[in-house]
Amino acid sequence: MKDLLHPISLVVAVLGFLCLLRDIPARRRDSATVALAAVFLLSGLSFLFSVTPMWNYLDRVLGTVNLSVPLAQGCVIALIACQQVVLTYWGSPPEIARRRARAWLGAGLAVIAALLGLFALLTPSAPRPIDFTLYYAHDNMYAAYLTLYVTAYTIGEVLLARGCWRLARRSRRTSVRVGLRLVALGAVVTFGYSGVRTGNVIAGAFGTSLTGGWENFAWTCGDVGAMLTLIGWLVPTITDQAESARYWLKQHISHYRLRRLWLAFYSEAPEIRLPIDRGDPAQRRSSRTIGFKLYRRAVEIRDGRFAIRQYLDVGVREASEARHRARGLSGEELNAAVTADQILAGIAARKTGERPHPDELTDFADADPDTSRPMDDIDALLAVARHLPHQSPRTPHPERASA
Repeated sequence: MKDLLHPISLVVAVLGFLCLLRDIPARRRDSATVALAAVFLLSGLSFLFSVTPMWNYLDRVLGTVNLSVPLAQGCVIALIACQQVVLTYWGSPPEIARRRARAWLGAGLAVIAALLGLFALLTPSAPRPIDFTLYYAHDNMYAAYLTLYVTAYTIGEVLLARGCWRLARRSRRTSVRVGLRLVALGAVVTFGYSGVRTGNVIAGAFGTSLTGGWENFAWTCGDVGAMLTLIGWLVPTITDQAESARYWLKQHISHYRLRRLWLAFYSEAPEIRLPIDRGDPAQRRSSRTIGFKLYRRAVEIRDGRFAIRQYLDVGVREASEARHRARGLSGEELNAAVTADQILAGIAARKTGERPHPDELTDFADADPDTSRPMDDIDALLAVARHLPHQSPRTPHPERASA
């Protein structure tokens, strides 16, 4: 059962670590994110050390039989400590969190050191990658080793379940609440593993052992609980990254859809193009990002609107409003449609140089949009772009000029 479930758990841990690794450069000062990445890395190592092929490889290379036991379980104790560090930083003020995090990491290192010391006192024997616990169940030193490990493991899982459930009730984000409750559920499932290992210690004290399907039950509870825990930790990260990907895609689509509106202005007023200092490496790098390109396109469109503003005729606006109202448009959509007509009329008037009389000047119909969110201004421009005719003016290499 162990060699069936551990590879699956290893894959979950590796995928989770790679998912978090994407955010580490931007959040390297965020101790909770670093600790969470360590949880996935340590979890993956614990599963890797425990599978039979790696177990036998380490025995052969290191020359010490069954060394995978303290390596894997040391990783488990370390990840338990790191999980408490994550909860501490998520639920406490920074000063308190730093102090408590150091205490958790110190406690984890102390337990690992004690486990290594007890393991060194075990009687050497043949490699036992499958039934190590049952084989050593009657060894008093191993009983002490297993008691320490199970005690630390169980306390960590109990505190994890309790802390996650409590923090989930305080969180306002749905993804965090769901993720923390899934972590708590995974911690509760691992109690089955703790129960079997406690039974191994008690049975050994009475000169017997747990046989039958108990060993498979222990590994099933341990692996399933660990996978639920890892998935739970990933839920907020995956949600954030999905939202980030959706925003990135929306920026690309918006940049493309604003092209027709930008071309309309660029064909008449090429001076709206903003220069980029190609000699500045920082500016050259930023100019390649979609966020920069979209922001630049919006600014150039706004400059184009300013260039033709003095050519806006109130008669054009009133006639456009009447025509679009007759089509059933109203509100922001009406303003966008009228603005599109004003832009085309203003560009045509600028070409001929015919300015309306000062008494006949007006402003754009959408001059005062509600732009409280970052993409609201882009959405307002997109609404205007939708009402422009699909046939755009031809200009020489416009995209090269305003990439």
